[in-house]
Amino acid sequence: MKIDRPKLHRIYRYIIDWLYPNICPCCKKAIPYDADFCESCKSRIIRFSGSIQIPYTDGFAAYCVYEDPVRPAILEFKKNPDGNSYYAFACGIYTALKENGLFDGLDLIVPVPVSDKTMSERGYNQTELIAKELRFLMNVPYKNVLIKSKETKMQKSIKNASERRENVADAFSVSHKAGDITGKSILLIDDLCTTGSTLENAAKALKNAGVKRVIGASFAKTMQK
Repeated sequence: MKIDRPKLHRIYRYIIDWLYPNICPCCKKAIPYDADFCESCKSRIIRFSGSIQIPYTDGFAAYCVYEDPVRPAILEFKKNPDGNSYYAFACGIYTALKENGLFDGLDLIVPVPVSDKTMSERGYNQTELIAKELRFLMNVPYKNVLIKSKETKMQKSIKNASERRENVADAFSVSHKAGDITGKSILLIDDLCTTGSTLENAAKALKNAGVKRVIGASFAKTMQK
């Protein structure tokens, strides 16, 4: 799907490419400034075509399945923010929302937060980087509305779905700096969705704060429900 990028964003991408040449997140090959992946890697990406219902959300979309070649790219992005991943993943979410009819009527983009400990160790929240890029592509503002108020285990270390849900139960809350979000329509994003437990609990916190509509989205979705 062709992405209708705003003119100023195209100029921004062009300038950034001169300073930090654009590379494919999967194979690290040099690609045009406005490309998300190289043609070879993009042809191997398995698009997500399933459907899942995540409690407290009013819709969900994912761009692709969590398999090669995107699997190593997502894992690398959690360790290193350099390169093109944030832009490529934002383009994927944009496309998935458009194709699923979930693009319109959104007031705010909200990234799933990481804990203070993770932020201190990593220095960034990869989902926030995606949200910052999406705001330009969608012309919708982003804001760190949520905080992770409970330290949890890494979800990838837990295989059982019920244990994953328990791990992130009541892990999120709305920041006192969020302002009035009553009646808003929010796009809640994450880089990867497995069981949907993280999005569910983040959406629950938003709905409890008076948000009218929550659309969940991730770049990739595992085959596991």
